Amino acid sequence: MRLVTARDTTPEARAAQLAVWRRMGPSGRVTLAWEMSEAMRELSIDGILAARPALSREQARRRLLQQILGAALFNAAYPEASGRS
Repeated sequence: MRLVTARDTTPEARAAQLAVWRRMGPSGRVTLAWEMSEAMRELSIDGILAARPALSREQARRRLLQQILGAALFNAAYPEASGRS
């Protein structure tokens, strides 16, 4: 597996980051990943709302889900939303 590193990160900063992740342990890394995913979902919803201010937060959340899942899976999961997302 090849690790991808940021171009603006020094080798020293990368080593420090890896050391922190190692100290976190597996459950800490899972928690961090979950929190980062939640933050990105919220940022994405905020972006949808900025582009379409007439939508409710729930409507924006469903638009994001449709983007993530694709139309077929979204419609299977949310049949009541078909055509209204």
